Amino acid sequence: ELPQGGKFYSLPELNDSRLERLPYSIRILLESAVRNCDEFQVLSTDIEKILNWESTSKQDVEIPFKPARVLLQDFTGVPAVVDLAGM
Repeated sequence: ELPQGGKFYSLPELNDSRLERLPYSIRILLESAVRNCDEFQVLSTDIEKILNWESTSKQDVEIPFKPARVLLQDFTGVPAVVDLAGM
């Protein structure tokens, strides 16, 4: 059980053969879209666009980008603190 009533989203449960051909970075975008799919800001058609990455990557299509976490390659923490102080 996940804490605070959270949900677990498994991409393999989509049972889609296109998933195996997606690069890891695109899978992360797909996981974010699946997690945030509310048919308002993130639509199921957006998920299809990401799954069809091989064909849509050559086109100018928009996909939702709703990052849940930010990873910084910073060992000292100083740049992050400076950015926060600048806000």
